[in-house]
Amino acid sequence: MNKGNLTEAIQTQSVSDAVKMAANNFLLIAVKVSFWDGKGRFTEAAAKAAEEAGADAEGTRMYKDLLKIGKDELNGVKENYRRLRTYLTANSIPYSKSGEGKGQRRGKKMVNVLSYPDVAAGLADLKDIAENSLNNFLENYEGYRADALNNNFGAWRAEAERLFPTAQEVADQFTIEIADPEPLPVFSDGQIGSWNLPAEMLGKIVEQSNAAIAQQLEEAKQYSIDASLKVCETALKQLTEGKRLHETLIPNVKREAIKLREMADGYDQDVRIQEIADDMLEGIANVSDKEEWKNNETKKIEAAKSAENVVKNLKRMKQAAPVAVAPDTSGVILPELTADLV
Repeated sequence: MNKGNLTEAIQTQSVSDAVKMAANNFLLIAVKVSFWDGKGRFTEAAAKAAEEAGADAEGTRMYKDLLKIGKDELNGVKENYRRLRTYLTANSIPYSKSGEGKGQRRGKKMVNVLSYPDVAAGLADLKDIAENSLNNFLENYEGYRADALNNNFGAWRAEAERLFPTAQEVADQFTIEIADPEPLPVFSDGQIGSWNLPAEMLGKIVEQSNAAIAQQLEEAKQYSIDASLKVCETALKQLTEGKRLHETLIPNVKREAIKLREMADGYDQDVRIQEIADDMLEGIANVSDKEEWKNNETKKIEAAKSAENVVKNLKRMKQAAPVAVAPDTSGVILPELTADLV
């Protein structure tokens, strides 16, 4: 695409149009998991240890794994529960505002409506795996508990026995909540039509609401750009400097490219992002398996060049003004930010 066409392609659209498009293309979902960590807080033992050391017992803490035999099994169950969050993070785009959760990883996630059935099925499968692993662990729990009490605590046995939860109490601490999908919180025409408000006031309410949602969508877009940049920088390093090409290189590039393209297609139609995503899919991931690069140096060189170009362009996009601008902005993306973006 030449520079003239690029400038033409990034002419802005209204925030309201972009928000409406996003509302038609994305759903919000969330997953919450909890589990028993297998640790006990030994207050009596801590106080005794502090006394023997001549220290003030106040503020003294002592935590210990309750299980020895069975600890690895418990860790496996916890990992199976965590996989639901990991899977959703990998197959979605965060919708939480800046500062909500660590690194925007908690809270509701955006999933493209066409991808949702596969994502929902994947979560359901992982839920079954996690719950089956918990059931297997609980079948042996009393044996693990008895072994630990008999062999692991010495003089702390009585306190440890009080700290051990029952099998049912352990089960109750393991939970998985997969929320039903929600639409983006956009005012519907039916809602707006039912409000008995002056047109000017109604317009301001809708405009402010759409601007607030657009801000979150812009943050989601930036998150997607950052995630794509990270995997493409890794790809570039492995293709040019790395001694070993990792198995995850191509799948990671493809996954982030698809989400990046969905973000552009489903929100603001940013042609630059669409082309970057295509270059990730067709330029960097130009083979189906990394072993093909070992047998085709030309393909590897081409992939490295694409990775270099994509990294450059993604870095530029991190600085570019939004395509869907709020009403009080100029509505024009600065030419100097896009002049060399090809």
